[in-house]
Amino acid sequence: MRSMAACLRDRSGATSIIIAFSAAAILALAALAVDLGSVFLQSRQLQGMADLAALAAARDLPNAQAAAEATARANGWAADLTVTVTRGVYVADRSTGAADRFQPTEVSPNAVRVTLASKADLYFGRAIVGEDATAISRTATAARAELAAFSVGSRLLSLNGGVANALLSGLTGSTVSLSAMDYNALISSDVDLFSYLSALRTDLDLKGASFEKVLEADISTGQALTVLSTLLRSQGDDRAASAVNTLAVAAGSATTARLDRLFDLGPYADQDELMGGSQAGVAISAMDLASATLQLAQGGRQVKLDLGASVPGLADVDVWLAIGERPNNSPWLGIDRDGSLIIRTAQTRVYVEAKVGTGSAISGLAQLKVPVIVEAASAEAKLTAINCAIGSASLGVKPSIGDAWIGEIDTSRLDNFKRGLDVSDATLARTRLLSIKGRGRLEMGGVTWQSVNFSAADIKGGVIKTVSTGDLAKGLAAGLVTDTYVSVDFPGVSLGLTRGVVTDSVTSVLSSAAAPLDEVINTVTGLAGVRLGEADVRVSGLRCKDSALVA
Repeated sequence: MRSMAACLRDRSGATSIIIAFSAAAILALAALAVDLGSVFLQSRQLQGMADLAALAAARDLPNAQAAAEATARANGWAADLTVTVTRGVYVADRSTGAADRFQPTEVSPNAVRVTLASKADLYFGRAIVGEDATAISRTATAARAELAAFSVGSRLLSLNGGVANALLSGLTGSTVSLSAMDYNALISSDVDLFSYLSALRTDLDLKGASFEKVLEADISTGQALTVLSTLLRSQGDDRAASAVNTLAVAAGSATTARLDRLFDLGPYADQDELMGGSQAGVAISAMDLASATLQLAQGGRQVKLDLGASVPGLADVDVWLAIGERPNNSPWLGIDRDGSLIIRTAQTRVYVEAKVGTGSAISGLAQLKVPVIVEAASAEAKLTAINCAIGSASLGVKPSIGDAWIGEIDTSRLDNFKRGLDVSDATLARTRLLSIKGRGRLEMGGVTWQSVNFSAADIKGGVIKTVSTGDLAKGLAAGLVTDTYVSVDFPGVSLGLTRGVVTDSVTSVLSSAAAPLDEVINTVTGLAGVRLGEADVRVSGLRCKDSALVA
């Protein structure tokens, strides 16, 4: 008993006992840590494989299962692997929970969800759970990057050089003198939008800046056009480069280019380099880009052009042009995937005052004055569909609604877009013996969204398509003069002439003036980006084959 009591009272060796029990616990925890770390590492490897498999499947949706399996097995996973592929539709809507943005469906899928299931090895697990492996699975969702770049208001196929020079001189505040061949070179030359932005970034020394930051940079109109000229020259478009350089010199550094209001880059905004290779490029017309930059820099300034007798068929022409702000700061060109972006042209007013020789034998009636007013509202365009299977896209287009008159207005109020125009009867001619007045109006009816399809060849070829309202007259000025009412006043004088003789003579003169007036109006409104009752649209690029992880 005394020996037992002494043993119980003895505290020597307690540390060894504690160490023995602790060592066992430490070894168990170490084994658990090793296994947990191993499972985590193998899970991360499996997640990487799932990401790659999802990207491959999204690029080849018709063969998504085979693409995912081939990619997963190519990564050398040693254990058995189960690959489950679900096709569906992914909608990038921030108002929807991330888990609900992918919906399984076989109807026009644009995304896939790939789940990889396998087992992760356990090194010490057999002693704890009696198993040498544990089940793991990882899921990835990838959507096909279906994007289209499109613009509205690009209609220039040919130009009256004299009218274009006068208008661009007014916009730049200097003198522009380009030939018809110069303008044709500009119209036929395309540049890649992202190549242009990269060139701007280099010129501004904005290292690592995103495309959006480049657009927001402080740059003068002249500098923006100079960079465009340099890019054109690097492409071998020397004539177009020289023409843009002329515009750059005329524009100078007095105005800011405000390029951020010309483009909506969509998902490319935060990138600093173009992902997806050449197929992700966006082609834009050098003429459209130059004229849009000049217009926006002026901020809606009214421009008056004195064309003199430079327009064949007209004795003298004066033109007043006012370009309003684009609605809701709409861009000129946008990149979109789901139709949420609507781009709009600016409201535009043109007042043309032309003098036409009459060749009349009526005493004192040598010329008629023909005042024409055009008011074109904003034309709109949006993306409605992308068909990556055949490389096509569709736009919804709502042509510009507006009015046109023969009549007189107060030109000082032409650029006040907050109020309507007050149009009065025009005095077409006045002599000592008679006064001839006239007035006409061409009203546009309502329109709905019209669908315009662009094939792969249309997109590659930069085809511009025109959409018109159903009741648009085929010749604006021609339609006006046909419907113009002409009145003749003989103030108490007997001339031996009938009213019909005079009105017939005036109507004949107005009809002869219709074609040259059309040319002036179409050139001026074409450079401004709108035309009454019409919208010209272009799909500048389509990106289909690339994919991106979304979950």
